[in-house]
Amino acid sequence: MADLDPDDAASLAGELAWLRKNEGFTQRRLYKAAIVDEVLRRSLDDTYERLKSRFLSAIYSLPDDEASLLLDVFALSEETETTNSILERRKVHGVRIGRGTETVADREEPALKHLHSRLVTGTYPQSPLVLHVPEMHGGIIYEAASTLIIIENRKWKETCEYFRFANMVEGLEYVTIGRSYDGWVNPHAGGDFKVNTRPVDGAGHADHFWHLDAARTKTEPMAKGVYDLRFTIYPEDDGEEQEAISLGSRAFHERTLLTTIQVVFMGDKPRSLWKFEQVSPFARPTGANEYNATQLDGRGIATLRLRDVHGGLFSGIAWSW
Repeated sequence: MADLDPDDAASLAGELAWLRKNEGFTQRRLYKAAIVDEVLRRSLDDTYERLKSRFLSAIYSLPDDEASLLLDVFALSEETETTNSILERRKVHGVRIGRGTETVADREEPALKHLHSRLVTGTYPQSPLVLHVPEMHGGIIYEAASTLIIIENRKWKETCEYFRFANMVEGLEYVTIGRSYDGWVNPHAGGDFKVNTRPVDGAGHADHFWHLDAARTKTEPMAKGVYDLRFTIYPEDDGEEQEAISLGSRAFHERTLLTTIQVVFMGDKPRSLWKFEQVSPFARPTGANEYNATQLDGRGIATLRLRDVHGGLFSGIAWSW
């Protein structure tokens, strides 16, 4: 598992950043970017040419300067389609606009964020699924959420969480994410949030993530905009007394446009696995069948991907040893 970076696992933003490297957006590399493939695909019968056409449609939906930049960056322009490195493509684009490669690199990040939003919300002409997102008054909407649960020899080792959300409220002080189990929450080092955890009688814990100022020395209300929240949860008891775990799930109370739940098995592997989507705790399936069974990939990871989830119902992966 040394090659698995929990902070970047199952992140659409991470895959987009990866796709711009080496030879760029190609059929071989898209196959390895499973989430990008997911948001471009309407059915299993879609060809690479159709997926590429949708990706280009999303790029062309951006302002002209960002579209031109991303076409070069992903090796999708006539001048860059035969290049094999991001540095070479930055030079090509730099010559085009009369700027150096460092300036080009600086402009990539906001352009990629805008492309990310187009892909998640489906707001471009050839989108395979247009999500009708309601106007949010006094709240937030999650563009993407990723939960990576690591199991080692049947015991819970850690959970890595990533949320990218759009804040619709000027001056929002914190966001709250609930959980039903005990654990120690550690915000990502160098991130923009600190955490205060409060117990909720009969319902677990509420983790309040307060926004930090630029110096990260005090809290500061959030302006309207897009934010990234990353944190890891560790078990309070990681010794022999910990019981074997057989379930990983999450309920989504705020609208979440793209969701990935992954469970990584290190050491012992489960005998069977199954997935469930948008159910109450009482309707959760207790075993695998022909409709819900799922498999581990070559790295020992089970994955569930969902689009447009909300309403407080549970989705996730369960297994038996």
